[in-house]
Amino acid sequence: MRVKRIFILVLLACLGTSHYMLAKKKSTKTSLASVSVSKMSNDSTEYKKLVKDTKTKKGLFVTHFSKAHKLYFEIPDTAFFHTYLLTNRIASTSNTQDFVAGQMVTRPLLIRLSKDGNNVYIHKVQTDNVVAKADPISSAFDKNFMNPVLKAFKIVARNGKNVVIDVSSFFGGNEKCMSPLKPENPLAKLFGNSKAIKGTFVSDASSITEVKTFPQNIEIKSSMSFTTSPLNEPYTVIVHRSFLLLPDEPMRMRLQDNRVGYFSSDQSLYTSSRDKVELCTFIHRWRLEPKEREKEKYFRGELVEPRKPIVFYVDSAFPEKWKKVVKQGIEDWNIAFEAAGFKNAIRALDYPKNDPDFDPDDMRYSCVKYAATTTANAMGPSFVDPRSGEILTADVIWYHNIVSLLHNWRFTQTAAVDPRVRKSVFDDDVMQESMRYVAAHEIGHTLGLMHNMGASYAFPVDSLRSVTFSNKYGTTPSIMDYARNNFIAQPGDFERGVKLTPPVLGVYDIFAIKWGYSIIPNVDSKEQEKYILDKWIAEKKNDSMYEFGAQQFFGTIDPTDQTEDLGDNHMKAGDLSISNLKIIMQNLEAWTLQPGHTYDAVTDMYAQVVKQYSRHLGHVMPYIGGVKFKEVRQGEGEPAKTYLDKKMQKEAMMWLLNQARTYNEWLTPPSLMLKLSIDLNSNDKLQRAIVGCLLYPANLYRIKESGLVDPKNNYTLEKYINEVITEIFGATYKGEKLNETEQNLQAAALSVIIGYTNLMTTSTAKSSSKSLSDYLDIVALEYDHSIPCNYSDDLLGEGKTSFLRINFGLPTVSQVEIAPIMTANLKRIQSLYKQRRGQTSDESTRNFYDYQILKIENLFKQ
Repeated sequence: MRVKRIFILVLLACLGTSHYMLAKKKSTKTSLASVSVSKMSNDSTEYKKLVKDTKTKKGLFVTHFSKAHKLYFEIPDTAFFHTYLLTNRIASTSNTQDFVAGQMVTRPLLIRLSKDGNNVYIHKVQTDNVVAKADPISSAFDKNFMNPVLKAFKIVARNGKNVVIDVSSFFGGNEKCMSPLKPENPLAKLFGNSKAIKGTFVSDASSITEVKTFPQNIEIKSSMSFTTSPLNEPYTVIVHRSFLLLPDEPMRMRLQDNRVGYFSSDQSLYTSSRDKVELCTFIHRWRLEPKEREKEKYFRGELVEPRKPIVFYVDSAFPEKWKKVVKQGIEDWNIAFEAAGFKNAIRALDYPKNDPDFDPDDMRYSCVKYAATTTANAMGPSFVDPRSGEILTADVIWYHNIVSLLHNWRFTQTAAVDPRVRKSVFDDDVMQESMRYVAAHEIGHTLGLMHNMGASYAFPVDSLRSVTFSNKYGTTPSIMDYARNNFIAQPGDFERGVKLTPPVLGVYDIFAIKWGYSIIPNVDSKEQEKYILDKWIAEKKNDSMYEFGAQQFFGTIDPTDQTEDLGDNHMKAGDLSISNLKIIMQNLEAWTLQPGHTYDAVTDMYAQVVKQYSRHLGHVMPYIGGVKFKEVRQGEGEPAKTYLDKKMQKEAMMWLLNQARTYNEWLTPPSLMLKLSIDLNSNDKLQRAIVGCLLYPANLYRIKESGLVDPKNNYTLEKYINEVITEIFGATYKGEKLNETEQNLQAAALSVIIGYTNLMTTSTAKSSSKSLSDYLDIVALEYDHSIPCNYSDDLLGEGKTSFLRINFGLPTVSQVEIAPIMTANLKRIQSLYKQRRGQTSDESTRNFYDYQILKIENLFKQ
């Protein structure tokens, strides 16, 4: 103990000496700084000289903007005790490859300010890690999670206690943290938009152009020019930066639950009262609160208006015929907010015409912005206070060419039953029906709601042909699903009154808003809230309309949770829709007729029919090796995942093979293909894709696993492979003549089987992967939009998370296990071919057998 005490005394002595030396050096600097400060304080010449001939505005900070485009912030002492958000948007652009006007460029930055005698510092506030209030570990936490300095600014003048800094180069130059050049984003490659403009900043063609100062925010516009590489083309953007004061007291968090689909943020909570670092996940939502004088009315169950409603301004660029219905789609959400106790909670207004303070890129305004580009999409990002999940502002980016997307969906999904869509340009009332859905869907994202891709599976297929049911519920319990139009309806159903479009809002949507936005009385914490919220979910537990289905990425393995689908049986739904597609194909030329025009429009619409058909194949493919996921909690006694049984998988297998054998009869008519100059084998990839699905290694692994779990009701791997091969090679087993379709199916299957044996040459290996590749192309149809409509929330949001099912890198059946099984089946097929070769009188069939026998023999000789 004494030795330790002596050591401490010596250490303190050393530290004391060091501190004295440091203090001596510091005192010298401080003395010099004091002289400088004193000089500035006593002589305001420097300040007066700096602000002379500048346009001075008072607000959050005093701003001084000179004719030479120099910008100064005059910052009071009080500013250093608050938190701010710094955002970065494109206001105008000369090239829409990366961003369109109105789009957020970079992640909003949560920042704080500090200063010393020489500089003002911008700190990036980290919110991913927090410490419990008054916890004894706070000092250690603060040392390990300090807020890093993002930028330092020299104090160039003083005005009393105010300090003045020059922010011209920060806002007018190509500051890395706010550059309008799109950074490399590996996730963006998944969505086909990984190419970004590269360029060199041209400083003499760039400057700050406009500054607006308000009590809570400062808005700055800058013109920035680049020379792009490698083409040396000019690229200019007007960027809009908002410097926004945030509330000193953040909104109370609401804890996230995977059973209700909200975007969310994560925080790691450090506390000495737990045995681990606690993960806290909280949802994104607007701060809706009753006015103070109306709280009692609210808690009595009376509808009240919120203290601050959610307001969306609709771009004046919208044609009048569309603007009204876009505003309608926004205000449709008032139905849901009434379930949460608020009336007139969300409002849609036109862009103000004579308000000089209004700017759609100002963080104070949420807008639906019209982007005149060829992109066929819309998206609805929102931007939050990462301390609490409070949504501060939101935008809907409405790309002009979404009309083509809506037209194509409506035509391919309903033209067989609705005469109104059998034309190249829809009547306004028809297009408005689809636009209302899109507007409401995107606004749903801005309210914090994620896609609910499992919603439509709650409806029985037959119910979607019921007049009563379809008019009450539309196509889905949630418009946050991708359940576009009623492709299940059959000719005559429209005349009977069957509804062909999604609902205004689904029952799930109304429940989700109630769950996320209701103010719960008599609770003091987010944990107490959770107890009540869990009870609300439990009350809906046995009603599938209220289930949330997380979006799947990198393939679909849960068939109950898919995009672009309808109903609870995809084989039955597919049959009904394909029946309609056959009618469309019979009338495709007549319904797309434009006398004197080329066949380009017909070709484009034909491609949409093929895409729609491919989607139906894609809806059934996940049944092979399929798994149903369910969000369960301890004590409920239910499994989190259930394998599809043998009966259901066999039905899907037979359905897919029947499609492979029959689709060319109606989908690839020679007379039309000649007019469109399309090769007759253009759709052969669909046959290969079906084979690829049936024998895909990840699917085989899940089938193997399901057999281990329940060999009585589920397939074992060997049993499944035997049945698949028997069905694919069924015509040969029956001794029938092989037409071109049967030969293609068997050849595709043989290539995959040979690939599994590991006996193939390089050329054979390439052939064996073709079917698997074509299968993945069908799987990729769920990403056929250039940008997912909630892209910004998922990929740009600081600290944002989503409950998604990422089906990437799933286990596959091992080579050690699969190679012997496939080799044995290859020998079985070889023997079968030799037997049937001598029994057939058809020359084409015999030649096919001869070739395949020779190929197999050569493999075994290697």
